[in-house]
Amino acid sequence: MITSLSNFRARRTRAFTLVEVLIAASIGSIVLAGVLASFLMLVRSGVRMSNYSTMETQTRRAFEQLGIDARMANKIVSRFTGSAITSFTLTIPSHDLGTQREVTYGFDTSDATDKKFFMVPGGDPTVTSGRQNLVNNVTNLTFLRYDTSSALIPASTVSDDTVKHIQVSISVSRSASGVAAATQVIRSSAFTMRNISL
Repeated sequence: MITSLSNFRARRTRAFTLVEVLIAASIGSIVLAGVLASFLMLVRSGVRMSNYSTMETQTRRAFEQLGIDARMANKIVSRFTGSAITSFTLTIPSHDLGTQREVTYGFDTSDATDKKFFMVPGGDPTVTSGRQNLVNNVTNLTFLRYDTSSALIPASTVSDDTVKHIQVSISVSRSASGVAAATQVIRSSAFTMRNISL
């Protein structure tokens, strides 16, 4: 009986020493810091992937719409700021071929922090009624024009009479707080204006 009582007292007085507690706390802190760093890295990666996905979706939809209009266009009128094309208007026949409509694609640089690639019905790029912003957060946009031999027509050429293909090169950048900016440069295919006869 004395033996069992001494065992009971010995078991009762056993505990962690201060050194053991400090080592366990240190190891636990390191593990928690690693888990937190991994979690933050996954969140940042998720935000960047979301930014890339949004940019890709916007530009793909914009290029699809531009491709539809460009293939049906029978006339193009380019507008310049200096030697760079800032907008162009496409004349598109209606479904019954009896009437025509115009649609303008342009690059709005009025807001330096959020430049936009837009589309507006009609031939005036300054009209805001009915304007549809196709791509936001554009850092650079270049309109390219090609003739029937697929030779690049210099942007400074005012005459649109020989234009047979158009192409858009766009650079988009999106950022979020605490995450590096996601930047992407996308070039559309060269859209052939099938209804233009040269």
